[in-house]
Amino acid sequence: MKPMIDEERVRAGLRGAEKAFPIYRIKVQWSEAYPPGAEERIQRVGQPPLPKGRFRNGTSWDVMEREERPVGQIAEERRRKWWPEYVERKKLLETGDLTITVSLLGHDVWCAGWFSHWTFDVGLSDREVLESFERYVDRIQFSDWSDTEKGGTLMGVEDRWRWHGCADGDPQGERTKAPCRCPACKKNGIVRIDH
Repeated sequence: MKPMIDEERVRAGLRGAEKAFPIYRIKVQWSEAYPPGAEERIQRVGQPPLPKGRFRNGTSWDVMEREERPVGQIAEERRRKWWPEYVERKKLLETGDLTITVSLLGHDVWCAGWFSHWTFDVGLSDREVLESFERYVDRIQFSDWSDTEKGGTLMGVEDRWRWHGCADGDPQGERTKAPCRCPACKKNGIVRIDH
């Protein structure tokens, strides 16, 4: 798991109009039925056993908010909006035992996604955004976190040649120069750097 954010180092590194925002870790766990014909796995050690034909599953990610909010409110929003869409999109069967845990990691300028980092567009120029991101990468790369923690946060971003944007909101599609200011980013009020 990503360690808590060193907010003192974040504040010391802020330049110009740069702003740090609250970042939350969202962890979702549930049980579900195996799809027909799927091989049943061994139950996880240390977990209460489930009835035959069921297994535990989960996912987690970080999210940045413009303002600090109660973690219970964020969890309830995910339960009402995100969860039903996820169940339908992933075609999960007979879900149950849903738990959504939200924890505040701290305030930072950049939020890590899957081979992507993003922040809210606060009016910085492309050059200022790239400089901000470079300071973020250096702060993580030269932190006292373990290599596993750094790797999970950076995902290869320390190789600057990987940085790119995209033309259409699809990081795997047509690439543009970083930072990304595609229509999807503009609609969401963010700037993103994919890698």
